[in-house]
Amino acid sequence: MAMKRINLLPPEERAKASRERGLMYVIAGLVALVVVLGAVYLWQNSQVSDKESERDGLEADIAAVQTQAAALQKYQVLQTQRTEMTATAKSIDAARVPWSTVFEEISLVIPENVRLQSLTCAVPAEMLPGAAAAPAVAGTELAADITFTGQTYEHKDVAEFMTRLGLLPQLTNIQLSSSTTAAATTTTTGTATQELTTFTVTASLRRYAVAPPSSTATGGAQ
Repeated sequence: MAMKRINLLPPEERAKASRERGLMYVIAGLVALVVVLGAVYLWQNSQVSDKESERDGLEADIAAVQTQAAALQKYQVLQTQRTEMTATAKSIDAARVPWSTVFEEISLVIPENVRLQSLTCAVPAEMLPGAAAAPAVAGTELAADITFTGQTYEHKDVAEFMTRLGLLPQLTNIQLSSSTTAAATTTTTGTATQELTTFTVTASLRRYAVAPPSSTATGGAQ
């Protein structure tokens, strides 16, 4: 026959023991919570330290790169100046007057009966490197940049020469300055004479659509 367990503690003591056990459970729970929070704190602190170390490393790398960039800056300046000078040189070369081409084309359009005695040329100031573009004024005649002096037999040969000059793309404003006819001895015996026409014709170089570039690039050498 099973024996029945009997609690001999007074009711007050049993209630007190129950409260103490509950208090112990609460304290144990709080201790466990503190331990968990401490572990979380330590883990988070470790993560923060790692991130700070990573940040410090990145800042050091950035500082090193900035130092290298500052050291290489002078080379970037030189490269920029070189690019500007190359572009300027190409522009000047493209804007120069191609005298060899002009003379070659002139030689091809001289009529058979025309003999040139002199040829003078000059580049107008507004076509020189660095010159400012002169505003076009209606009715303003261009200055004579090329002067031809020669002889032929008839005035029509002079007219033909001027017409042919007008076909050259580099020339414009073809003008006749003078044309005179005089008798000249054509044989060594001096017994025969023939009339020769002496003429002076001027022409202007066709101006650039835009001002030619400066002969120097911007910026000084470092």
